[in-house]
Amino acid sequence: MKISVVIPTYKRYYDLVECLDSILAQEFFPLEVFVIDNAKDKQTKEVVLSKKDFFNKKNIKLEYIENSKENSLTSARNFGAKMCKGEIISFLDDDVILDKNYFLKTKEFFQNNSGALGMAGKSIDNLYEKNKLKFIFAQFLGKTFFLGFNEKNKGRVLPSLGVISPMVKCVIATEWLSGASSYKKNIFDNFLFDENLKKYSWSEDVDFSYRVYKKYPGTLFFNPEVKYLHKLSKQGRTMGKERAFMEEVYNLYLFYKLIPQNFKNKIIYIWSRIGSIIYKFLKGNLTDIYFALLALLFCSKNLKNIKKGDLDFFNNTLK
Repeated sequence: MKISVVIPTYKRYYDLVECLDSILAQEFFPLEVFVIDNAKDKQTKEVVLSKKDFFNKKNIKLEYIENSKENSLTSARNFGAKMCKGEIISFLDDDVILDKNYFLKTKEFFQNNSGALGMAGKSIDNLYEKNKLKFIFAQFLGKTFFLGFNEKNKGRVLPSLGVISPMVKCVIATEWLSGASSYKKNIFDNFLFDENLKKYSWSEDVDFSYRVYKKYPGTLFFNPEVKYLHKLSKQGRTMGKERAFMEEVYNLYLFYKLIPQNFKNKIIYIWSRIGSIIYKFLKGNLTDIYFALLALLFCSKNLKNIKKGDLDFFNNTLK
């Protein structure tokens, strides 16, 4: 079974080096690696080209490709998926470092689970182990306001678009997969990442995987043996006002797109947005609160367009 790797990237040269080095350190190597550059950046290109000989020695095809369409995580993933020849496509964020058995365990999983369409591994950057008090507080807020939380043996998408992240020691079925995930290539005959979600593409992973789950329940899995470190690099990340507006516009768009529109779900969604403001208040960042309130007002003024799935009013403002 052959694995292809797709890594969208945006101005994260140093993070990308660590990611590529962790691929070179694998016990089982992928067939090919495609780095899709959303920034069309000279330094990123130089990083990839500097690694090419090392990959060739491992019989891994390494390709640098500029995303000529737009700066968009979703379009980069779709473009990369079209290039892949492996039976499995492994999507990686450019700021992850893989455990040396990442691809070996991925291959073994799909060989042993022929009905699986997708699988995500476990990030070893565990808040519970680092700061239990902070974890308990985050759990309380996440459960109270449906913002998302961790729970044993459950991986679900909430009506708020928050997610329940599984805490398990064995493979379980789940409703959603994170950005660092692997899918059978043939799934892309029927599904694509939503290119309405531009640039940082807020919640694109939840959107894609949840659509797969709804059509093919019981085919997505969480596998704690497939491990990686997600550094959550601040380099190249959408921040400030743009991030706040993207969060609210894209969240509301996905709510109308994915979630049944009944009274209970609408109340849960509204409650989650209130909780998001309270969470920002508790963090003491008044600027974030201001931007979030502006974003909610912006959404209310453009509600008809969001319901129709027409996001040009927002996407055209992205730089």
